[in-house]
Amino acid sequence: MNKMSLKETSKYISLILRHKPETIGISLDEHGWANVDELIEGVNRTHPLTTETLEEIVRTDEKQRYSFNDDKTLIRANQGHSIPVDVELEEVRPPRYLYHGTGEKYVSSIDTQGLLPKSRLYVHLSGDIETAIKVGSRHGKPIVYRVLADCMVKAGFVFYKSVNGVWLTKAVPVDYLKKEDYVFTGFKTLISEIKSSSSDDEEEESVLSRHKWEDIQATLIYILLDDQCSEDDYERAAEIIWDAVLAGNEIQEDLVIGLLYYRLGDMNAPYDNNLIWSITTELKNLDYANSAYDPYKDEAVSMKLDEYGIHLI
Repeated sequence: MNKMSLKETSKYISLILRHKPETIGISLDEHGWANVDELIEGVNRTHPLTTETLEEIVRTDEKQRYSFNDDKTLIRANQGHSIPVDVELEEVRPPRYLYHGTGEKYVSSIDTQGLLPKSRLYVHLSGDIETAIKVGSRHGKPIVYRVLADCMVKAGFVFYKSVNGVWLTKAVPVDYLKKEDYVFTGFKTLISEIKSSSSDDEEEESVLSRHKWEDIQATLIYILLDDQCSEDDYERAAEIIWDAVLAGNEIQEDLVIGLLYYRLGDMNAPYDNNLIWSITTELKNLDYANSAYDPYKDEAVSMKLDEYGIHLI
């Protein structure tokens, strides 16, 4: 079977296992499982399918949509159902942020109603912004929302994670959504470039010279918001921000200062990190020797960080 027909067959199987098993005259059990022999027989009426081809579809599907049971006598879709089945999802505490990628045409509705499952049982969320951008790109110009998942958990919302890594929840109210304003082509490449750059001044200047500042700043903020990054990544972001400050670029002051302190600062010795203090001083036009400015006590910083679910203590 060629790649195109394999893809078409996979889509047809997805329709059956997620939405319309009656299309081929089969039924799913309460947990979404279908009998493999019955599925193959039913699909074969319109799409040639063998056991080997079905196993290839499951194995090579880039989204890992399907799972077999242990002896491969049953198969089911991992998530995305519009019919009421219990795929035995385990409740999992999510990271601080999740992401939802969509198309520009859906923004008005989302900004008004939040994220709703509509025909599906759950809202689907991504664990990283790159995946969300890819999902959103299927609908035209991608728009990405940051979901304040940690705040939702504290408010009593429940999250699940499917076996193929998709995060699921019943709905996301507007109050827990923050639209990302830095979705652009090459985002993932720029993240890698910044993380791999050395602390050499020429390397940092090179990053600044090759890309638009709005894209670079957005990427730096993304790195500082990412709990999974290393301290070296945070340091590299701070160094590039400092070079940008010296070059006269406009910075999102309170957010950048607050994030730098959150990642690299020491509350007990808030001025020990000279790089952060230098950026703070330059942005606020303060006198280094005499200023008593402390971002931890800056209400504007706290309010901005609260928007991202970050609470300084």
